[in-house]
Amino acid sequence: MATVDRPSRVLTSLRAAVESLAESGALTPPDLAKNIGIPRPSAYRLIGALMQDGLAIQQPDGTVTLSTRWLEFGDQALATSTPWFHRDDLLRDLRDSTRLTVYLGVPRPHRVVCVRRLHGQGVQVLVLRPGGSLPLHVGGVGRITLAFGPEDPQTYLAAHDPERFTPRSLETRQSILADVAWSREHHYCVSDEDVTVGVGAVAAPVLTPSGEFLAALSVAGRRDDIVGHEEELARDVLAIAEQIGKAAQLS
Repeated sequence: MATVDRPSRVLTSLRAAVESLAESGALTPPDLAKNIGIPRPSAYRLIGALMQDGLAIQQPDGTVTLSTRWLEFGDQALATSTPWFHRDDLLRDLRDSTRLTVYLGVPRPHRVVCVRRLHGQGVQVLVLRPGGSLPLHVGGVGRITLAFGPEDPQTYLAAHDPERFTPRSLETRQSILADVAWSREHHYCVSDEDVTVGVGAVAAPVLTPSGEFLAALSVAGRRDDIVGHEEELARDVLAIAEQIGKAAQLS
């Protein structure tokens, strides 16, 4: 039992260390130890192991940061999760034409995971980043995935108590199912401050020509840039989503 438990604790601490460095940026070993609740000697050992494998670097002031090698892992993970996607140029076109932040998310059990994010112009107040995820009842990419994705909305709601992110989050079974029905009828959905106050989004499904759901595509930004422009933005998102779906069918 001890031989199994010890590696488990090491991996847990290593993951916590990486997540702390990713969130906080440069940290000293004592600060890292405090952040993740481990003894200082353990923090030094973890940092030493990360540096030895090229996963962390020490700055001139003695602090430690994650190295750019993690970008390679991220690119590989994103490519693995979307082997059908090769059209970043279409995402750039959508970003440039709307000047909003573009998200592409793929379905996972009970959630949608962001695999691409292209920053638009303006203040960056958006919380979803590549590798991050949202439950299926909030956000443009979450709600469009619930409406068109592989998970049955009734089953999802039976298994989950919808979390409320803001006062505008959908939280009742009736409101969520009504949103699913609206999204299916109009082929897009509008997120109005249901994840982050002051932020909105318009999302549409990426479907193959045969109707297979691949991903959720959205543009997001300040609420004032979304509300009042929903139909125009929906046309832009739907047009790019259709092109991505056709390209995936051909790949």
